[in-house]
Amino acid sequence: MKTTNTFLLAALTAAAGILIPSCGSDDYQPIRLIEAENHTELVSHTLTLDVFGEGEKYLIRGGDGNYTISVTRPQVLDFRYDGDTLVLLPASIGTAESTIADRSGNSCVLNVEVAAPTEVLTVTGIRADAKGDKLTQEETRELESRIVEDSPAVPEGRFELTFADKAHTSGSIKIYPEAGSTPRVGIFSRTRKYDENTGDSYICLEAQMAGSTQTTYTFRVTAAGTEGPEEKYLFTEDVTDQYAGTYPALAEAQRIYLLEVEP
Repeated sequence: MKTTNTFLLAALTAAAGILIPSCGSDDYQPIRLIEAENHTELVSHTLTLDVFGEGEKYLIRGGDGNYTISVTRPQVLDFRYDGDTLVLLPASIGTAESTIADRSGNSCVLNVEVAAPTEVLTVTGIRADAKGDKLTQEETRELESRIVEDSPAVPEGRFELTFADKAHTSGSIKIYPEAGSTPRVGIFSRTRKYDENTGDSYICLEAQMAGSTQTTYTFRVTAAGTEGPEEKYLFTEDVTDQYAGTYPALAEAQRIYLLEVEP
């Protein structure tokens, strides 16, 4: 699932499905599904339904044209069929099987997983910015190096967000410190705020991590443009209070992550 240019207003999901044609009458082509919007045939073995989405529309082709539709778990997957267009509708998180059959013995089985949308952001770079009129150049370099080293995720680490509501304002978060590492888990909330100086709006992401320390991270999220199909964002974390005790001359310190949304 592709995200939109306004961060976290959309989501990524994980699903698997197989469209299996049966051995029906040789007088007809196998039953197949055509995406209603772009008119491309559903040929992959994956099908994604966002539990908060409005469903997917398909045209049924092949067989003798007299179709019946059934689903194994209507509490997970619902459908509408008007004789031409089949609409698959998510009902709740889970897996279900839908069978499309005709009167001549042709059929196909579609395995569908309905899941909450997930967005994965990979860290591609980290930098620090420390300011203070009385900070020496050596102190500034030392502090900025320390801020980067103390980061909860290094390049190739990632932030994984799973949304719990349609508006994508809350959910669960996993922070992978580095590639292949065990994630730290927590919950997050997402709100829109306004800069006190400029009045510009921005997205604030607050993550409360589980564990004995109950660490909280607060990120200011801004778009960083695109490179090819990938969307990029900046997470800016104010860490002034974390280092002010060690560096009394410190006025402001930020840890800045460059992140790329996985397609």
